[in-house]
Amino acid sequence: MAQDVIVRCRDITKTYDLYTGEGDRIKALLGLPAQGLHFNALEGVTQDFVRGEIVGLAGLNGSGKSTLARIIAGITYPTGGTCEVLGSVNMLAANVGMNDQLTGRENIHYKCMLMGLTKRQIAAIEQDVIDFAEVGVYIDQPLRTYSSGMRSRLGFAISVHVDPEILIVDEALSVGDAAFSEKCLARMQEFRDSGKTIFFVTHAPWQMLHFCDRVMWLHKGKVIGFDDADVMVPSYVEFTRDWTKFDQATRDTLEPTYDFYREKFMTKQREAWAKARENAAQH
Repeated sequence: MAQDVIVRCRDITKTYDLYTGEGDRIKALLGLPAQGLHFNALEGVTQDFVRGEIVGLAGLNGSGKSTLARIIAGITYPTGGTCEVLGSVNMLAANVGMNDQLTGRENIHYKCMLMGLTKRQIAAIEQDVIDFAEVGVYIDQPLRTYSSGMRSRLGFAISVHVDPEILIVDEALSVGDAAFSEKCLARMQEFRDSGKTIFFVTHAPWQMLHFCDRVMWLHKGKVIGFDDADVMVPSYVEFTRDWTKFDQATRDTLEPTYDFYREKFMTKQREAWAKARENAAQH
């Protein structure tokens, strides 16, 4: 039986214009010649994502992870190519669908209304959201008084109680305490078990390794590889170890390949197994 595709990306590109100053930005808005550069955040991304899996998006800062996530969420649109999404989407990221001037409780109503819920539906989940968020008396204080961890708690609580078919989590678990992160991961596992699809953007490889089914590695807007997490994550970690040793000139020209870093990881794995067997034989 063919896999049930829920997101279909075809040759997606996303280009941003970087202007030299505000004057050139205004000229561009008026359709006049302006000086600036073009930055390709994504280049030719083509991939199918299937229903009911957790997909990690890995890559260095500026690799295109969040841009792809925002395109899937419908927050921004590709410059070229297509992204077909066959289900309702909710994105959990800083400041998405939240208003600093409203209280936490008001933000629950505000964000839920943006996502199409009725007043009756919001009333039915409001207390569950508050209990999950664990922000205490701050629930009736303006969001601008919240710490980044508290914002993340409330945003996650709203997102998982709205029950979308696709949940996109963009660095939302990188703030706050470990206990709440574990609570969120457990809830996301429940989502996956119920057939939901999750896109997980994080700089914590261990989270992707233990939580994701498959991982896409992006570098400078291009897909380097897409594979099972238990192979992709260690391969990507091998790359990051090399990256920290490279000078800027090497980084500017480097074009990493998945095959190279997968083999590097597998070689280390084989060496470790051989050493373990040797130690066992000696004892």
